Amino acid sequence: VKPNLYVPNAFTPDGDGINDTFKPIPIGMKSIKFFKVYDRRGQLMFSTSVQNKGWDGRFKGAPQDSQVYVWIVEGIDYLDKVIFQKGTVTLIR
Repeated sequence: VKPNLYVPNAFTPDGDGINDTFKPIPIGMKSIKFFKVYDRRGQLMFSTSVQNKGWDGRFKGAPQDSQVYVWIVEGIDYLDKVIFQKGTVTLIR
């Protein structure tokens, strides 16, 4: 399996313990340089450089609406190669 960052296209932060956080799934990655989520107006909703830390669908403590958000992620694989990806995720309430 090639090193990569697999990113879901939807999540349901409803507190049931299943699919409550949105995060990239690192395969063969040494580190995450950044993972950021933006709303459709370009407002930064979430940012981290901690591997396996994800967004819970809140901004400043307030649950965000069901809509499509944009994400970007950059990581370093075990061969020191930079992997950058971007895409969208649907928050479902």
